[in-house]
Amino acid sequence: MVNKLHPLEPADYAPQDLRVPDVPASKASMELRDEAATAAEELFAAAADDGVDLTLVSAYRSYGYQQGTYGGWVERYGQAEADRISARPGYSEHQTGLAMDVGAADGACTLEQCFGDTPEGAWVAEHAAEHGWIIRYPDGAEDVTGYSPEPWHLRYVGTEAAAGVVRSGGVLETAWGLAPAPGY
Repeated sequence: MVNKLHPLEPADYAPQDLRVPDVPASKASMELRDEAATAAEELFAAAADDGVDLTLVSAYRSYGYQQGTYGGWVERYGQAEADRISARPGYSEHQTGLAMDVGAADGACTLEQCFGDTPEGAWVAEHAAEHGWIIRYPDGAEDVTGYSPEPWHLRYVGTEAAAGVVRSGGVLETAWGLAPAPGY
């Protein structure tokens, strides 16, 4: 578990089993941990079989990369808003190699809440758990997750755990019996 109350240890943790999944991507060399990469390949293949074209938008981010990402949001919006839309370095699920951002191949609503209203977003919401992925920051859960809704941000937990999260209402903290993490 990585959230605002559970940072990575060490803060600059880097997984050793990263690889580039064989999926359409918006830029080259995006990596996931091996098991998550395989699950991403299965998710993308199932989507394609259903006529849904997804693209990988973001995957593993190092501590240093996240410093730049978060710092950019702080500069643009201030720290309070940045904390709603971006993880601080050492607190990012992307740094685990078990999280990815997905989008529609045509670019519709990339990294925007309207992605959830696209055919691709609807397909992901319905089928991600079948492949071990959950929508990590669902609509209506900001008081628990600490983040604004992100229908594009998926976290790999495995098929059994994903089914449990769905059964318990779709919020990882709740499913795993952890306290809400609305702030650092």
